Amino acid sequence: MKYLDCHNHTAEWSDGRQSIEQVIEKAKLEGVRVGLSDHAGLTEYLNSNDRLLAYADFLSQYPVARGLEMDLGRNFLVAPTTREKFDYMIGSVHGMSVEGVQLNFGQLIAWTKGEMPNYNPMQQLKSLDSFFKAHLALLEKEYSAQKYDILGHPTMLPPLALGKPEDVFPEWWEDQFLALLKKHDVALEISSRWKTPYDRLMKKGVEAGVKFSVGSDGHDTAKTCVLDYPKEMMRKFGVKPESLFDIQRKVENLN
Repeated sequence: MKYLDCHNHTAEWSDGRQSIEQVIEKAKLEGVRVGLSDHAGLTEYLNSNDRLLAYADFLSQYPVARGLEMDLGRNFLVAPTTREKFDYMIGSVHGMSVEGVQLNFGQLIAWTKGEMPNYNPMQQLKSLDSFFKAHLALLEKEYSAQKYDILGHPTMLPPLALGKPEDVFPEWWEDQFLALLKKHDVALEISSRWKTPYDRLMKKGVEAGVKFSVGSDGHDTAKTCVLDYPKEMMRKFGVKPESLFDIQRKVENLN
């Protein structure tokens, strides 16, 4: 089967470093179907329904699935008539407020690149339990407000920097987290950029019967549509094709 890489960004509309034509060409090279999902809800990007409509019109000119990556926690609501223009909506956590402390994940991103080897999120977090409870509350609030299809890079969260995920992410959080995704019919993205989720959460997700999606989170052509990590995780944990998120709309040359 040809996988649908739902998560990619362009230079035209957000923080990508590639044109939509380059994304389409790379998808052909990698033998995958491709969706575009530029950032929405952030101040500098797709921050109004008018801009979202312009983006949808732009994407409609190309053989791509039409998506958005909403920044969860921004309280940005997409108008129903605007939402109809898109095939799916990714929701991703890029920052959070925990007990009055605003956490921007920029330091975490720098840590993943090896730029901040001594990064310690506990200098900002009062407790891990408070963080994980706030994370669940944020997801429940957002999923109750509007329909999301995919949770982007699910465990790209500050505790990731504290050690082996299985030792840091509590099982009570995993269980409630997966139940929340199942309740709201949200797919768990397997991200090749961030190498998330980790093994135990993947195994539990399969056992719980949640849906999955695959995403390169491509910002440049070197990594766009490269799905080695998602393919390996799906093989390792027996994710069946019917458990993968896909779109109903048929797009010329997308299949």
